Amino acid sequence: MKSVKLILAHGAGAGSQSDFMQSICNKVTEFTKKQMKENVEVILFDFPYMQQIHATGKKRPPDKMAKLVAAFEQQVGQVSADDIIFVAGKSMGARVALETVLASNRTINAAIALGYPFYPPGKAEKHRLELLQKTSAPCLIIQGERDTFGNRDWVEQQALSNNIRINWITAADHSLKPLKSSGVSHEQALDSASHAIVEFIKAHV
Repeated sequence: MKSVKLILAHGAGAGSQSDFMQSICNKVTEFTKKQMKENVEVILFDFPYMQQIHATGKKRPPDKMAKLVAAFEQQVGQVSADDIIFVAGKSMGARVALETVLASNRTINAAIALGYPFYPPGKAEKHRLELLQKTSAPCLIIQGERDTFGNRDWVEQQALSNNIRINWITAADHSLKPLKSSGVSHEQALDSASHAIVEFIKAHV
């Protein structure tokens, strides 16, 4: 039986042990066991700067993109050649995942972005569409409708290639947390996101 590896990178401000990362990891693991015949392993890791934060207790900025990509590529390199590889990330981690698809000499089936940082908050003119345009692999973006890094109104005005699919989380922010008035809890939103990830993996195994 084929083994599927989903390598999931954290965002800029919180590492692999954050509630968000652990919740997505646990939910995807649970849902894949129920919905897929293939064994799916979610691999979490910390970038070097986050490892230093944990070791010293002192805040520090993220590493440069080249170092982040090298760290992600190292994770890809540890996966067996027989395994099927998906890469994913939250926010900054999503950018690194897509850069890794472009840089890696391994075959990566598809990429998943949880809250893709289309632009820095309030600076849509400094958008990051070029990375998406360079990515030919299938890509699922799970985005909150009111994400300050790329809200639905702005994103839907952009020309994205056919390999990119966006799954919108109603009234949700950058952490996929919906407004209370939506009637949807954060837990339910993360369930929805995780189900979307599993369906995407099933479609691209």
